Amino acid sequence: MAVSPSTNDTAIESEIDQEVDAEAVIETPDQDLLSEDNKKAADTEEPFELDNDQALADERAPPAGKLEVHFIDVGQGDSIFIKAPEKNILIDGGNRGDTTANYLGNQGITSLDLVIGTHPHADHIGGLINVMHAIPVYEVIDPGVFHTTVTFEDYLDIIDEKDIKFTEGRAGMERDLGGGASMHILHPTSLSEDHLNDTSIVVKLTFGEIDFLFAGDAEKSSEEQMLSRGVGLNSNILKVGHHGSRTSTTQSFLNAVSPSTAVIMCGRDNQYGHPHEETLAKLVSAGVDIFRTDKHGTTVITTDGVTYDVNKEPYNYTAQEQETPEPEADIEGKYAGSSQSDKYHYPNCVSVNNINPENLISFGSAAEAKAAGYSPCGNCKPPQ
Repeated sequence: MAVSPSTNDTAIESEIDQEVDAEAVIETPDQDLLSEDNKKAADTEEPFELDNDQALADERAPPAGKLEVHFIDVGQGDSIFIKAPEKNILIDGGNRGDTTANYLGNQGITSLDLVIGTHPHADHIGGLINVMHAIPVYEVIDPGVFHTTVTFEDYLDIIDEKDIKFTEGRAGMERDLGGGASMHILHPTSLSEDHLNDTSIVVKLTFGEIDFLFAGDAEKSSEEQMLSRGVGLNSNILKVGHHGSRTSTTQSFLNAVSPSTAVIMCGRDNQYGHPHEETLAKLVSAGVDIFRTDKHGTTVITTDGVTYDVNKEPYNYTAQEQETPEPEADIEGKYAGSSQSDKYHYPNCVSVNNINPENLISFGSAAEAKAAGYSPCGNCKPPQ
């Protein structure tokens, strides 16, 4: 489906779901990698504030060749591979496992110039551990927020073990990717360990006249911050925030981005009801073509910097097609866990009551939970 760039309020109130981990693991991640004195060769160039789209347009070099963006189907998670004319970039890697690493291998990718871990939740950084084990990575950009999970500890360990350059990503940083491609970080400006989704690194990728906005899991608070700072949000393609949850993609943010194409990354029949009806309705009302990894699988957008092509046909949305499942229906297996933690529990464990319904995961066996990178709860002590 070939597309040329184009431009496009009834406010639907967005709820803010506070992500709650059931508990912290005993092991504590090595904070040396996050400390100011021990970051590996972080950029010395002064970050600058991006004022508007015209400022970006004035600095754009003519595009050379083509740029590809692969929205990899990793189930309920994010993983985006960018093949620029001169650089290979990966944003997130899905949950732990070899899905992303295998995909890159099948694409003939033998190294990555840049990896961005948008925030420390397991469905974004888990697969990056496998990637960094499999192929060389020159640099990791990460928000630098501390998180007490086994996955996060292992993520920091592999960065340290492979001696990968580690840079804390902040709004205003930019990277010239060569060949007319450039990358700008629009968020965060500061961090909060209380709500990790809102520490998400939000990236704007520019190639000629085509812009991509990758929103991570940024929610309403983050969107309001970007709007208040007046950063240049307008983009042709939007990677929808937080898997299409109602907690993201506020009407004012969508109006500012004004995309013609949106990609929602979520798992088939996921227990959170992603994407939510409210988000789909907003996108359709705005005349946006929707692509979903749970419906389309891996989706690839190719651009020459003037027009772009999507290798799928848009999703045909029908209002009220799906309903958000009731929380009690989420625990269908023998054990329960959270997408924001690395522990699994008996369903009646007191810790399960603290898991937000959107983050609830069920496992049919302890082996299934362990294969997904989870370890047994220290309170209810399910079998190992």
